[in-house]
Amino acid sequence: MSFARFVWLLQKKRLWLSRSDLLGDPWEIALAGDQLAHVISRHPPRDILSPEPHEGARERSERITKEWRRRTYVNCWSASKHESDALWRIYCRSVEGVAIQTTFAELRDSVEPCALFRVTYDIPGKRKVTPTLSDLVSKKRPMFEYEHEVRVVHFDDAEPPLEIPGYPLGWDSEKNLESIRVHPEADDSFMETVRGVVGQYAPALLDHIAWSDMETPPPF
Repeated sequence: MSFARFVWLLQKKRLWLSRSDLLGDPWEIALAGDQLAHVISRHPPRDILSPEPHEGARERSERITKEWRRRTYVNCWSASKHESDALWRIYCRSVEGVAIQTTFAELRDSVEPCALFRVTYDIPGKRKVTPTLSDLVSKKRPMFEYEHEVRVVHFDDAEPPLEIPGYPLGWDSEKNLESIRVHPEADDSFMETVRGVVGQYAPALLDHIAWSDMETPPPF
């Protein structure tokens, strides 16, 4: 994450869950392919002789998925045994960034009552079923498989949907983090800055700060 987001995390003791329609992928919570065809087939077409207004199956599906996107908030992690050069470059466009690390069990227990999903990757809508919101929010296209994503998900069932860009979830870094890794291309002054901020807002984590594993140079 960027340094600014890291400081916010420590200061506010919050995780930021972004509204799903603002994540940048238009296929978030998308109903498509065989799934969309199956859902449409389960709803009778409009009777053109009926005087009563009738919402078509496709229009209903579009309305519901748009509503789900506006009400669903997501915080993304990577369930990998090692760091990812790709993720460093995507999520830390400046070398002044950090990666935070915890365990799946610790994350699951610390975000209740929010749900935690392991994302699976496949072509959208391959199965002829009527999907739930949980089905759709935990699926992504195969080209994102390198992320090995785990998602913290909050669904806001308020009426009408709250028009806010995200959901701040109470979360104590000192209790829930195992380590903080500093960008492999950052300099010593940035490491000192990270240590200073951690010392101010989460001093219990000072002994858990380290350089990225990618910073280690070869023997010669």
